[in-house]
Amino acid sequence: MPFSILIISHYFAWSFKDVREGLTHRYFGLYSNIARYVLTHGEAVYWYSVREQKLLRIFEGKIYSSRYLVMPMAVIRSLRELHIRRKPIIIILDYPHSFLGIKHFPLYVITLITLHIFRLFKLAFIIVDNMDPPVEHALELKKKISILEKILWIFLNNIVFGFDFIIFLSQSYRVYHKLYYKLDYTKTDVCPLGSFPSKIPYKEVSLKPPLKVLILGRIEEWIGLKNLSVLINDLEHEGIKVKLIVIDKSAPNSLKENSIEVINTYIDYSDLVKLLAGAHVLLLLRPRSLHHLLTVRATLLDYMMTGRPILYLRSLGSKEKIVDDLKGCYSFVSLKEVSSILKQLYTNMSVINELGKKIREYAEKHFNYEVLALNLLKKIVCRLRSRYIRG
Repeated sequence: MPFSILIISHYFAWSFKDVREGLTHRYFGLYSNIARYVLTHGEAVYWYSVREQKLLRIFEGKIYSSRYLVMPMAVIRSLRELHIRRKPIIIILDYPHSFLGIKHFPLYVITLITLHIFRLFKLAFIIVDNMDPPVEHALELKKKISILEKILWIFLNNIVFGFDFIIFLSQSYRVYHKLYYKLDYTKTDVCPLGSFPSKIPYKEVSLKPPLKVLILGRIEEWIGLKNLSVLINDLEHEGIKVKLIVIDKSAPNSLKENSIEVINTYIDYSDLVKLLAGAHVLLLLRPRSLHHLLTVRATLLDYMMTGRPILYLRSLGSKEKIVDDLKGCYSFVSLKEVSSILKQLYTNMSVINELGKKIREYAEKHFNYEVLALNLLKKIVCRLRSRYIRG
């Protein structure tokens, strides 16, 4: 079924080099792949970058960028131009990241109302990619939320949840919205985060000591490099040679520890991938751990695609087809448990590549963004067809 598409997201991410943080990780993985499938059928793709206030038109392999446009004007212009093609129009709204704050509230509400008008006249089919429930996400980050903030988000939620199809990152998010927001399962689905097997090639790692452990995040703030030094010293006393590679832009330069290498300058995503491939073990310490701006769930999937044993904090809550019962993925509560797991891997380093292959195979099967995008597109087409049949 031929159709055109408009994407509204925080950033535009069309190529691998556009991946900078967790949002662009999904945009490149999911949105750009959906757009490419649409383009292969000779249809049009429009993409509005909210942060840059630019409307991009993609035709026949070329990208044309407009000058600055506020969101309502960009949406009206793109929908008017797409309507001329006389094909169904699909809109993917990246919510809540397409809302930039209270200063943009009037324009955002006008945009949502405009989308509803097009929807009511069956001129557009609107999909909401609800990556983070905004009220709950704000509470998680700030531990509290003002009454005004809560009212604002509930107001926006009530508008947005009236659209045609709501996509969640996980089944738990979907169930939560069913129970708390009364969102019917018939208008929701799940499309998890993924990764890029074509961009992250699997390579076996050299099994020579020391055991290289890569850690991403605000380690100095949350754990403390001194605590990691104690962990390393305890292992060395038992003859276990371990080298920690810590990526933390807030870490000091003053650390003098041969077994800990600190990278506190920004590294781009392609360099991160190389560092992942050069490590024996990958470690996640905090639920909100960041590689500069990469979210932990995006990082976890890249870890798995790299094909390395993974140590992750149990409170990460990764129970939905990610690491449960998968050998080579170890959950822990304290650094003492980390020490025990590292000893186990060091004494039998030959198992690292064996475990890594299974983790990689699992990731390719479940978290290939190209496949996830195609599967989601098929679901969208089915719903679009049923809508036109009913109409």
